[in-house]
Amino acid sequence: MINVTTIEDLLECSANLRKAPPIKLDASDMTIMHSIARQVFKGTALTDRQFALMQEKLNTYKDQFINLEIDFDYAINQLRQPLRHIDRRKYIKIVDNDIEVRFPFRKTEIILVQECSQAAGDGYHHQKGSHKHSFKFTECNVINLLDRFTNKEFVIDEELLEVYKDIKNIQLSPQDHVPGIFDESATNINVSNKLKTIIDDEINNDPIKLIDRKFRYGLTDFVKRDPKSLTQDIAYRKDIYVSCRPADVRLHELLTSLFDLDRFPMLVILDKEQAEDQLHSMITYYRDIIDPQEQSVLFRLEDKNAGFNQLIKDRKLNNWVDKSTKIVYISKDKLPKLLVSGEWKPQTAFAFTSSLDRIVNTYIGFNCDLVVWREDSISPFREYSKLYG
Repeated sequence: MINVTTIEDLLECSANLRKAPPIKLDASDMTIMHSIARQVFKGTALTDRQFALMQEKLNTYKDQFINLEIDFDYAINQLRQPLRHIDRRKYIKIVDNDIEVRFPFRKTEIILVQECSQAAGDGYHHQKGSHKHSFKFTECNVINLLDRFTNKEFVIDEELLEVYKDIKNIQLSPQDHVPGIFDESATNINVSNKLKTIIDDEINNDPIKLIDRKFRYGLTDFVKRDPKSLTQDIAYRKDIYVSCRPADVRLHELLTSLFDLDRFPMLVILDKEQAEDQLHSMITYYRDIIDPQEQSVLFRLEDKNAGFNQLIKDRKLNNWVDKSTKIVYISKDKLPKLLVSGEWKPQTAFAFTSSLDRIVNTYIGFNCDLVVWREDSISPFREYSKLYG
């Protein structure tokens, strides 16, 4: 007679882990029963749910065990080891200014956490082997987590639920909460009275200028717009960068659009190797529009006989930079100290090359809400880098 006195013994027999005649299992039961049998064979106790499930499964094969002269009714209710306790708590709560998500392992919920962790980036932490997942307490993480877990039988902090409710209300009626533009004509905007006064003074009730300056004013344009001109294409841009390749857009068309949008003060960035031609094309367009006294070139080429230096002298572009200056020309290779320490700050950068000195690049990214690249081929680093848009 085989010595079988516990449910663990029955499982080991069913998985051929004991010296006993084989128990014929249904294919549908084999995987789960063999897995749990190997578990107990290695010394890991059953959980309460495993115990109940294996009692149900083994009862199917009761006659086979009885035929082996095993006291099945006794063994099925006996344990070799006490049941293993599983903490099945499922909660989302605030812990040390982070959002802690806790649940016992479940594949579907792990997938949801992975989705949230990808959106959280560095704001997510999980210690391997733990059932706890930590997220930074941010609005984005609150919305991502509670959108997925609210109806998953989790106990959720009341404070988190209140924050979640507030965020949802904002999403449903952004015009009441978010600084933005909400209509086609750009007349329905949600801003403070102080900012509205500044906007009214600067744009003179011109809707296209308001849309163009949305990044400068910190506004979100909630209207899906279809540009029908170069001016609109610039104004409706999705970020501060606009690429206008010479093969696609003629220079005078581009400069006309920038003039119509009143994109001054403007910083023009030249490539030294083509500086004379680039400067000449700019000042020729603006010759009858902007006074030379309102323009200034802040660098010279080393060759004293260079036509570039003579062009600056002939066109009287060696001027002091102050608040009345509309256009400043610099080299792509160096940012003049005058621009760092002075009061003059550009709203627009117009660059004939996207390969800029790091400090020049940082300066325009910090000060300008519009950066125009004027070259046939944007540098691969800039085109594909998240850092540079």
